[in-house]
Amino acid sequence: MPPGKTLPAQDIAAIEAWIQGLPPTAAKAAPSRYWAFVKSAKHAVPTVRESSAARNAIDAFILDKLAEKSLTLGPEADRRTLVRRLYFDLVGVPPRPEEMNSFVEDRSPKAYEGLVDSLLADVRYGERWGRHWLDLARYADTNGYEGDPEWPHAWRYRDYVIDSFNQDKPYDQFVKEQIAGDEFFQIVSAVPAPLPEPEKQVALSFLRLAPFNRTPVSDENRDSLLSEMTSTVSSVFLGLTVGCAKCHDHKYDMVPTRDFYRMKAFFATVQITNTGRAGGYEPADFYKPGQKAWADETRAQFKKDVEQSEADFKEFQKPLLVKLTAAKKLEKPAKPKPEDTKPEDSKELTAKDLEREINSENNNASGFDKKPEIFTREEKDRYLQFTERIGRLKKAIDRLEPLAMGLRNADGPPMGPNVPTTYVLRRGEYDSLGEPVEPGFLSAIEGHSNPAVLELDRYKMFPTRGRRMTLANWIVSPNNPLTSRVMVNRIWQHHFGRGIVETASDFGKNGTPPSHPELLDWLGNRFVDEKWSVKAMHRLILNSSAYRQTSYKTDKRAEQDDPDNRLLWRFPRRRLEGEAIRDSVLAVSGRLSLKPGGPPVYPPLPEGLDEAQKVQGVNTWETSAGEDARRRSIYIFQRRALNMPFLETFDSPVFNAPCDRRRHSITALQALSMYDSDFVNEEARHFAGRVRSETGPDVAEQIRGAFQIALGRAPKPAEVRQAQSLMAAVTPVANALTALCRVLLNSNEFIYID
Repeated sequence: MPPGKTLPAQDIAAIEAWIQGLPPTAAKAAPSRYWAFVKSAKHAVPTVRESSAARNAIDAFILDKLAEKSLTLGPEADRRTLVRRLYFDLVGVPPRPEEMNSFVEDRSPKAYEGLVDSLLADVRYGERWGRHWLDLARYADTNGYEGDPEWPHAWRYRDYVIDSFNQDKPYDQFVKEQIAGDEFFQIVSAVPAPLPEPEKQVALSFLRLAPFNRTPVSDENRDSLLSEMTSTVSSVFLGLTVGCAKCHDHKYDMVPTRDFYRMKAFFATVQITNTGRAGGYEPADFYKPGQKAWADETRAQFKKDVEQSEADFKEFQKPLLVKLTAAKKLEKPAKPKPEDTKPEDSKELTAKDLEREINSENNNASGFDKKPEIFTREEKDRYLQFTERIGRLKKAIDRLEPLAMGLRNADGPPMGPNVPTTYVLRRGEYDSLGEPVEPGFLSAIEGHSNPAVLELDRYKMFPTRGRRMTLANWIVSPNNPLTSRVMVNRIWQHHFGRGIVETASDFGKNGTPPSHPELLDWLGNRFVDEKWSVKAMHRLILNSSAYRQTSYKTDKRAEQDDPDNRLLWRFPRRRLEGEAIRDSVLAVSGRLSLKPGGPPVYPPLPEGLDEAQKVQGVNTWETSAGEDARRRSIYIFQRRALNMPFLETFDSPVFNAPCDRRRHSITALQALSMYDSDFVNEEARHFAGRVRSETGPDVAEQIRGAFQIALGRAPKPAEVRQAQSLMAAVTPVANALTALCRVLLNSNEFIYID
């Protein structure tokens, strides 16, 4: 009220004050803008009394907040704790004993800083931090929904992310490539758009990684696709739940429904190749040094293998066709079909007839009548082995084609239709059109609802181009109050287990307010000043006293005044995610493969589970052998319909939507998985073998060696006695060391970061 008009700001403030129970005078002041929508202030670094405890500006901000509660930072953790902490945070696996000892014995004043730099330069860094980003990108290798079809080229985006972190690609460039990788060319004249650089085409997979369920209604499909892109870009890069405004004005933030559709209009010209249920692929040649030659050679070898396998299969089928023909003649007398000149049983049977017969058990339309067995179990198994091998080889060829899950702009006039009009959809229903809107930025940030100035060509001949680049440039503008804050908060979260803003993808009013707002502003500004370098932010955080303090500090008053440790009076202990736990088990057993990149791998599934992956007798889980089965978890095939059980037990989710923070449960199933799963038991045996080869037959040395490898320290005298007692009680003696190794893998110290 009044209808068709907006209440004056002063009246709105009065109503807000009344709802909150504030005195009437509180409504007189003009409402201030919400902090997250205001550009970061240039805060001076506080001057603190305990300046000797501050290694850099981060510590000054932390100490300033602690001083308000008469608290201070804890003492520095011991060197063994620090090196394990750094290894897990930056590369995701524990240090080898020689790496641990090298750091502990290095008394150089710059030893710690040198270790930080060496780990940031390690290729494993991109795998560790790439996993964090893939959580946000809702990465998977399949589409989900019925059939869960594979996306054979999604792995190229995974490698793009890993490489980007390893190269320390400036974050603003990283953002623009994923939103508008096809729009980097200069628009200087009315000429056809060139093909995007292959790497940037691969980056565009970000917009396509959500599960997509095609329905018979094309307008509904289109709306779902563009709405998901709008919501994901907003939550991942801006840390705002803009998607809440699709159906109604955001209940908590100043994001009206109209703003959702103004943002959605930036994606209105997107076109995806129309092949397959979830869309097709765009050309994107291999661009990493040596990768094109490797892909061409590997693909050519697979094609030879297919030809040979198909030839062998054809020979194998010949006697089976003879058996099938004879059996069909015995079933019933020949009956000619009305449309056929030959009797049914006199027709020559083909490979298709053979396939139908052998797969009849898996054919839902074949009926329930009991048929006489024509082929032996061995013949059927051999047939399915051929089918499975040929199918897998063809899939392997497909995965190595120079394609990516990219997209492009639709052709505009005169080759195609004009830019479609974007409408506000009443209640978010695709067929309930409201007012038309132009592309525009969030009014809560801009302070107005004017249309965006699109980056079109000089003559405005190609109106479908430039929209997404316009949006991307606004997102990474130094004047955008959210982008840099959101990213530095994500980096902080993965180092301390919790962000300065705990709700990392919701900086709105319904999210958690920042524990250190001035520090967040300072870090956001520093991020831009450092040319958006993620590694520079790592160095700053990791070299601070706040990061280097012990997690064992006890302070009764601190526990009472700040029980959640929001002020960081000690380092927060954290549990590793499922992927890091699996990788660490393989690392201490000495069997972790460090082979980088390439198509996904398929570690063995628990017994019986692989049977559930069979479609018409063919196992769709292509179990890897040898080194591939022991590669890092980031390279495991991410099937939406099947998460790896070991990883799922440790809370690894199926990524149907962006995941900004893993949950951490503690369950009995986790203990069982670590103590009695096939995976851990096998690696415990290899761990024991490694210890024997490195220490020799002496039991005391074996115990010391096992502790050093698994926990990065020597055992305490009481632990030695307990280990000796355990090993003495195990029969046969050959299993004694394996039993100790299994116990160490099950210790809290193995899977928690102190």
